[in-house]
Amino acid sequence: MASSSAAARPVVEVCALPAQRVAALVGQAATLAIEAHGAFSIAIAGGSLVKMLGGMAEMPGVQWDKWHVAWVDERCVPHSDPESNYGGAVEAWLSKVAIPASQVYAIDESLCGASGAGEGSTTAAEEYERRLRAVPETSLPRGADGMPAFDLLLLGFGPDGHICSLFPGHPLLADESGRWVLPISDSPKPPSHRITLSLPAVNAAAQVILVGTGAGKQEVVRDAFTPGCDLPCVRALGASPDVRPPTWVLDEAAAALLPAAQGENLPFKKQRVL
Repeated sequence: MASSSAAARPVVEVCALPAQRVAALVGQAATLAIEAHGAFSIAIAGGSLVKMLGGMAEMPGVQWDKWHVAWVDERCVPHSDPESNYGGAVEAWLSKVAIPASQVYAIDESLCGASGAGEGSTTAAEEYERRLRAVPETSLPRGADGMPAFDLLLLGFGPDGHICSLFPGHPLLADESGRWVLPISDSPKPPSHRITLSLPAVNAAAQVILVGTGAGKQEVVRDAFTPGCDLPCVRALGASPDVRPPTWVLDEAAAALLPAAQGENLPFKKQRVL
């Protein structure tokens, strides 16, 4: 991983209770954003991350009515499909909190084929981007280049280093069309048809948090902090990495192959969080 200065090094937090840490970080980001511009915009991945957000349901003082929730990627399947990131979020988190339905931006399932077999990914991406662009800038700020400046992106990453539905070596990583949301019809991980934030949209976010747990992530975590690594997860930096570098929240198992020592010579700033 390239890093221009010690100040720009990513922060790696090794946590005994990563779910609680994620909930705390998201809560802090929400409070700061609402104080700054009256709303909090977050784009999330699927899987275990939404279960971590579910732990926030009982946290006091969360201004859920100020939240705007989007997805960093989505599978082109009906909301009832087990592969749906939106459906998983409803079950694990959204059904437990009072975020207005009009501020939750799910993929239009009517544009997806019944089995995610391919119809609609291009149309779904275009429609999703139109809806995000319609969100007022007071709720979803824009970057200088017109990209969506989400207050926070909460990302997972695969054992192959992919983020969103941006996979290693895929042409979408090089997209410079100015699109916020891109269709993908050849995902190496099924289902093959999806929509995803573009990498420029990822890197317009005010803050980026990447979360990884389990021994299955330890090799990609080690690789991510090896000089010269260019995996997609390494390229998720946010808008101002020299001021607010990305934060990696890992459990002990995912961090097992990282150097135990700490120091200025490491390509990351490591800290343990209980």
